[in-house]
Amino acid sequence: MAKKILIRQTNWIGDAVMTMPAMDLLHEAFPGEEIWMAARPWVAPLFEALPWIRGIIQLEKGSGMARVPALLSHAGRIRQQGFRLGLLFPNSFESALLFLLAGIPERAGYATDFRGVLLNRKIPVPPDKRMRHEVFFYLNLVSRLTGLPVPKEPEIRLQVPGAGKAGADRLLSECGLKGAAPLIGFNPGAAYGPAKCWPKGRWVELGRMFLSSLAKCRIVILGTKREEAAFGQMASQIGRGAVSLAGRTGLAEAMGVIERLDLLVTNDSGLMHIGAGLATPLVAIFGSTNPVTTGPWSKRALVVRHELECSPCLRRTCPGEFECMRSISADEVMDAAMSLLSGGGKGA
Repeated sequence: MAKKILIRQTNWIGDAVMTMPAMDLLHEAFPGEEIWMAARPWVAPLFEALPWIRGIIQLEKGSGMARVPALLSHAGRIRQQGFRLGLLFPNSFESALLFLLAGIPERAGYATDFRGVLLNRKIPVPPDKRMRHEVFFYLNLVSRLTGLPVPKEPEIRLQVPGAGKAGADRLLSECGLKGAAPLIGFNPGAAYGPAKCWPKGRWVELGRMFLSSLAKCRIVILGTKREEAAFGQMASQIGRGAVSLAGRTGLAEAMGVIERLDLLVTNDSGLMHIGAGLATPLVAIFGSTNPVTTGPWSKRALVVRHELECSPCLRRTCPGEFECMRSISADEVMDAAMSLLSGGGKGA
């Protein structure tokens, strides 16, 4: 009988992408087992196209008074599946409590957040966590659990769900962007906070540079529903040839659009990691965060960043003059972008 394994996926899109090499290592360790995933609905599309994921249990987020009933409901659904091993990528106490309540007999994860009592496979946090890429943080967890060595050159290989491909085709056709070349993507937002975001005026300046330098260039701006008005205005300020899709894509459709781009220019964000995982050439603009630990895991990416005395501060908002981002010029980003485009873009 197969040993059913359940992975509790992280709640952040970027972190979830960075778990992919660890998931590949887990699959290598248990090739004949049923591997399932428990994930928030907004993360689940990242893994829908993986052929070896047997199923995804979506965990709706409860809030306030509904938080405990939601946890118990999730635990009941998981218990019905009879999982024997549970692997926790999040470091939270609640994620470990979920697996205990679900009756999973073997529960593995990092011994953080006072949750060691809930785990029977306690993995110590590696001492070099803040000095290596997060990819290795998740790989170390699976390596310590399975005994397999951490690969020397791990790769992130995302696959776009079929619905995402179809949705991207439809949106690009509706906007007159299907077949546009080069097709440049802008991702001016970041869920973590404004300290990760390059100033909006610089995006407008960069967009105008692209349109004036590349005659057939088209720009597509990606973002959330709450960014719809701001990014629509940004597209108008850039001029004809720029279109905002903010609020018009779910994660699967955004993946489909990013897969079709010749280049993505992006803040440090979940979509940056998706671009890296899809091998889309990208320029990543970094301010408050550290590209050593959370930079794009891709050989087709360039990071633009100014090292300051205060960086990386890892703050959500800047208490000072925001010099780390304001000092990055559109010319610098354009130079990085053109060096990637001259290498052949997406098809290279």
